[in-house]
Amino acid sequence: MYRFRLLCVALLLMLSSCSTIEAIFGPDEPVAPAENQQLASENQQLGTEVAALRESLKQVKQEIADSKAASSPQAEEDQAAPTDRLWVTVSFRSGYMELTRESRSALKRLAEKFLSKPRAQTIEVRGYTDNEPIGGYPGHRHTSRHPYQTNMALSHARATNVAQALIAAGIAKDVVRAVGFGASNYVADNTTDAGRQRNRRAEIHLVRN
Repeated sequence: MYRFRLLCVALLLMLSSCSTIEAIFGPDEPVAPAENQQLASENQQLGTEVAALRESLKQVKQEIADSKAASSPQAEEDQAAPTDRLWVTVSFRSGYMELTRESRSALKRLAEKFLSKPRAQTIEVRGYTDNEPIGGYPGHRHTSRHPYQTNMALSHARATNVAQALIAAGIAKDVVRAVGFGASNYVADNTTDAGRQRNRRAEIHLVRN
């Protein structure tokens, strides 16, 4: 619509300019004083019309610029955002990779928020575990609740489950990436229950391309 209006105004402006030039120079043969006065009056009127057309052209250009700016405010905001930003953290119980019902509900709301605005970002889910070996320590062994043999594999499974929940909530597959980082030192004291619990997590990062 804007392009059509811009073309029309430019065409009228060109035609008006041509008429003004013809009115100024006129035919080669001599003209009577009365005709000169009429030509001067017509030339003045054409000049007014040309000025109005130029103002209209300026307004159309401004409307196009305003429309483009209003169409992607979130994209501009994302361009100014950090390249990598931690958005949300999902916690896991010891030895578990499954999401709780509460976590799934929270991820669904998070996906809706992500999809509510156009973005220039993708999502990277980073999985972690605590530093306890799979199956426990010598003398304190236990049966794992999962089939994985390493913390790296378990951390990747946690990240994958979070990513799949986001995809199931409507986010495109090519926007979400899952990565496992194994045992985490997020909390220096990995010997307490509280410290280990904070290390059993998946982080959802917004990554600007």
